[in-house]
Amino acid sequence: VVALADAVGSTSAILKAASELDAREFIVATDSGMMHKLRTLNPGKLFIEAPTSGNSATCKSCAHCPWMAMNGLAGLAHVLEHSTNEVHIDPALGLRARLPIDRMLAFTAALRNGQPLAGLVPGIGAA
Repeated sequence: VVALADAVGSTSAILKAASELDAREFIVATDSGMMHKLRTLNPGKLFIEAPTSGNSATCKSCAHCPWMAMNGLAGLAHVLEHSTNEVHIDPALGLRARLPIDRMLAFTAALRNGQPLAGLVPGIGAA
């Protein structure tokens, strides 16, 4: 998906791209609050919620994510301050899980520093 996207980034990067790109229609994978802001700031453009899966899955769209709605700053602060809700996984799985996390961090750093994304995410820069 990232390789096919015209823009990928933070909230502010997505808002900026939506206003600067000449396209009139956008498929966006983000939460509903962001969709509202995109539509408000760009009244002449159409923003379509990207579906995340088929009918048999529990998730239908990032814009209506019940799991993200459960998260908040107070809950995050509590977890960090009290070391609650700790999850233990097999160390081998942890090593494998670290790869996509490292890729996300490198991707974010490259975006922030204006570096090319080729090589950070498979397929980007290949076309």
